[in-house]
Amino acid sequence: MTLEEKKDLMVAMGLSEKTADWYLQYESDVWAVLPTFRFLKPLSDDLEFYKGGYRKMLEKRIEDGTLDKRFPIVAALRKEGASLETIEKFAYDLMFEAYESLLYHLDDPEGAEVDDCFLGEGFSRCSHGQLAEMGPDGYPTGRFLMEVHGKIPFSELNEINED
Repeated sequence: MTLEEKKDLMVAMGLSEKTADWYLQYESDVWAVLPTFRFLKPLSDDLEFYKGGYRKMLEKRIEDGTLDKRFPIVAALRKEGASLETIEKFAYDLMFEAYESLLYHLDDPEGAEVDDCFLGEGFSRCSHGQLAEMGPDGYPTGRFLMEVHGKIPFSELNEINED
């Protein structure tokens, strides 16, 4: 697949051309850029839901009378005076932090966080995992997904790279 074809797919996923170009400069024998963004696309979409979609869903639950049953914590927050906008922002922030933490740990093939917890255990002798590209045939290509943390949501990534 050519870089232009990869760029077209990345743009179709929601990245701007400028952002796609910027990341594709790192495409190499080691780094698999398009598979990185393919992996992140569903997470980015889920996160984007918390920018308007979550509030709309809660409004529907209020309208149909199911908020208390489906989302009792949200109902309790509403009774305490929290606005739907505030609840949505809080939910977004929690999701974002959870995703970033998970992606950060997936990006750490050396297991630094484990080493910090078990000083003197010699984890350097243990094998480790890293997110790797799989080819169309289902076998590893030898390339790794490129630093998956810090790349969602795509809308914010585009804003950073448009400046």
